[in-house]
Amino acid sequence: MSFAEIAGPVRRGLRNPWRSRARAAVVVLLLASVTGFLALAIEAAIAARTQIAALDARVGTLIELREAGAFGTGGFGADKPVGEEHFTTDTLARVRTLASAKHIARVDEYIYAPQMDARKKNVYAMVIGLQPGAALRAIGEVDYESARILAGRAFRPEDAAVPVAIVGQLYAKQRLGVADPAGADLARLELAIGAKRVRVIGIYTTANDFGDNHVFVPIEVFRQAFNPGTKLSKIFVTVDSVANVERVVEELKALPEADVVATPEAVSTARTTLGSMALASALGAVLLFAIGAVLIVSIMLLAMRERMAEIGTLKAIGASNREIALQFVSEALCLSGGAALGAVLVAAAFAAPLGRALGVPLAADLGALAWIVLGAIAFAALGSLYPVAKGWTLRPVEAMRSEA
Repeated sequence: MSFAEIAGPVRRGLRNPWRSRARAAVVVLLLASVTGFLALAIEAAIAARTQIAALDARVGTLIELREAGAFGTGGFGADKPVGEEHFTTDTLARVRTLASAKHIARVDEYIYAPQMDARKKNVYAMVIGLQPGAALRAIGEVDYESARILAGRAFRPEDAAVPVAIVGQLYAKQRLGVADPAGADLARLELAIGAKRVRVIGIYTTANDFGDNHVFVPIEVFRQAFNPGTKLSKIFVTVDSVANVERVVEELKALPEADVVATPEAVSTARTTLGSMALASALGAVLLFAIGAVLIVSIMLLAMRERMAEIGTLKAIGASNREIALQFVSEALCLSGGAALGAVLVAAAFAAPLGRALGVPLAADLGALAWIVLGAIAFAALGSLYPVAKGWTLRPVEAMRSEA
């Protein structure tokens, strides 16, 4: 075919949709809505998979190491006092040399010491030394409590050897006279840790009075105040993935000076649950794409089936099957091109509310949207070819009388 023979059908195909503007608007609106929501639904499935991957790197991956024979979360030995040189920085070094150490994402060291309040009878707080950047794990009534900063700030890397502290809300109220952490003048707050004066830089809460009665200080400041030598109270090991926890636990159990505290049932449940969620998310994305493809093809079939008479007319005046195919595919591409612009607007308008409803971060990702729009255009072209192919098999008079 010459350029003129190609250009003529293409030009007619690009012009035809606008002969009936209402019909064209309905088709474009339907295609835009399906494509836009399909893009957001697939992006939501991808975002869900990302969240699942993040959960896989966190849920059930924390392992606690404590001195062999120690009791509970406090780190007190059952038959020897805290400070006896068994569970030490040498243990920390051995953890880092395990065969499975490549699966260890993080190791946090802690030292504990009870701090008596000379002003009150039988009142003490727990002083916890840790590396700046480690999680503020307060000792609760049953287990560890995650501390949330109410006022001030958390430790920074430059605080490693600086005499600063983060205190619990109850400690601040009972020992430092701070009734309202939000209005506290932290620049004026100081306390004694052993023989050392430290400045308060933050106040935390765990929503638990027992957990809110602690003082966190950098581990080097703790060592300067209490001189525990190389002694440690706890080591927390974070594994890179729940799938590798059991392997790391088995190797940690070979350390004679340490007891390993893990939750195998929780790890097993987490692995099964996260695996099922990941599979469901992947299948959901595939199913959404398939449903979108069917909807787009169906819309184009409905839009083109009424054009059988036109196909008969074109055949009657001598148009070849190739020219007819070019005209109708061009028309489908014209409609889907308009729908692509509409899909961008639909995705942009509904990304935020749909993300809030589904609980996943959504944005109109132009890269992902572009691929989905290209797929939608391809399916639209495919849907337009069915009535054309059917028209090819009919004689002109039959095609002109056909309604399907």
